[in-house]
Parts: sequence; C-alpha cells; structure tokens
Amino acid sequence: MKPDAVGQVQALRHRVAARVAPYRALLLAFSGGLDSTVLLDALTALRDGDDALDGADAPALRAVHVHHGLSRHADRWAAHCAHECRRRDVAFSTAHVVLDGTPEGLEAAARSARYQALAATLGDDEVLLTAQHQDDQAETLLLALKRGSGPAGLAAMAADAPFRGRRLVLPLLECGRAELEAYARARGLRWIEDD
Repeated sequence: MKPDAVGQVQALRHRVAARVAPYRALLLAFSGGLDSTVLLDALTALRDGDDALDGADAPALRAVHVHHGLSRHADRWAAHCAHECRRRDVAFSTAHVVLDGTPEGLEAAARSARYQALAATLGDDEVLLTAQHQDDQAETLLLALKRGSGPAGLAAMAADAPFRGRRLVLPLLECGRAELEAYARARGLRWIEDD
C-alpha cells in the first residue's frame, strides 16, 4: 500500500474508532455496498488490533443484512454479505422483510421495513451502526429542500442519536464517498453495486 493510502486508511479507522469507542456491542446494518463494506473492514481491523482503540477492548460486533427481495440479485447480495462476514469472523444474520403497499411509495416502504427489521434484530446492549456518509447527508438535504421541508426537516443527520430506545451511530458521516472509494481501493475490498 502506498504511504498516502496508508495514511488515508488510518485516518478513516481513527474516525470510526472515535465514534464506536463508548460502546461495548455493535450491530452493523450491512448491505454489502461500498459504504457498509468499508465500515465492516474498519471495524474488524479495530477489533483485530490493527489500530488502537486507545487501549480499550474492541466492542463485540455482529452484522445483519436486510433482504428486501426487490432485486433479482437480492439472494446473491445476501450471499455476498454472508461470505464477507464469514471471512472476517463476524456473526451474521439475514432479516427478510415483506413490503406492504404505502402511499409514500416503494422506497419509503423499504426504508420503514428495514428499520423495523433492524430494531427487531438489535440486542438490548447493542447500538446500531449504519454507513451513511457526507454525500448521503447532502443528498438528504437537497431532497428535503425539493419537498419544501421546514427547519425541522432540514436538520442534518446526527452522528449519534436515539433509536427506538437505543442508539444509532453513523461512524462515516464525516467521510465523503471519494474517501470511502480510496479506502476500498487501498484495502482491495469487494462490494455490491446495486441496480
């Protein structure tokens, strides 16, 4: 790995470590896409001692893939996620969801079902990790502006927020997609490009 790539990898891992250090048990929402694959890699590197967590023991880590069944590739994506977790020795499960019709549309139904499944999978002592990043935050803001949202609807995503009686942590929120792509290239990661 080139020296500048090593620095980028270490910087991203240190940001992730800072976000997860207060917690002892983590559940990663793992889609297998670029963002969650980078987060999985960073978390397992921290767990395995590749980078320090300021002397603290690494938190327990599990991953869950929510299978919406919306794509003809959905089974292959779930298998990819299972493989990536197995090779990193991360406990893995798949949550299958059934989407009901909703006036808000398929995307809203999928999001609602996904968060219901994640909440149902989350242990009492775990925090939920998702891999939203800076570019997702900008996209969310633009969509809110387009919909004519007021001040509450324009609020930024919080990097650490309440979630159904527990915590939702977004360790990559300060990272841009280009940084995630550079990390993935430097680490030789494989991820899913959804259709």
